[in-house]
Amino acid sequence: MSGIFPAFAKAKGLELEPQDVFPNSAQGAANTVTPGVNVVKVGANVNGTSDFFVLPSLALVPNGHVITVIAGAANSNVRTPASSNEKINAQDSDGTKQYLLTATQIHTFTKIDNTIGWMGEGRTAIGAYATAIVPA
Repeated sequence: MSGIFPAFAKAKGLELEPQDVFPNSAQGAANTVTPGVNVVKVGANVNGTSDFFVLPSLALVPNGHVITVIAGAANSNVRTPASSNEKINAQDSDGTKQYLLTATQIHTFTKIDNTIGWMGEGRTAIGAYATAIVPA
């Protein structure tokens, strides 16, 4: 039975529609994840493997919000909004540092809170955990 109840939502066969992002060398609408999105599919890089896409601002998503990212065929990078001082894996990732998203892997980003930021972790194409990624 599917339905919505005061404290819980129940559904059978729920499918989350992915947002397509296209890594680029500058932040814009096509490479910024919309708040509330839970699945992101990374398209082709516009310029090359130094291109990036941007997670939503921490203030716009609740604590515990999870974004699953399906990497594309080439490496790219993940950042937080420009000049935000927001972190991924305890590193300010608004431009000086960025999180490497390795091609063909699946990574999840979980918001811890507005101070700690995002926790990023990945899985390889064979399901093994990727080595811990410290934005550089």
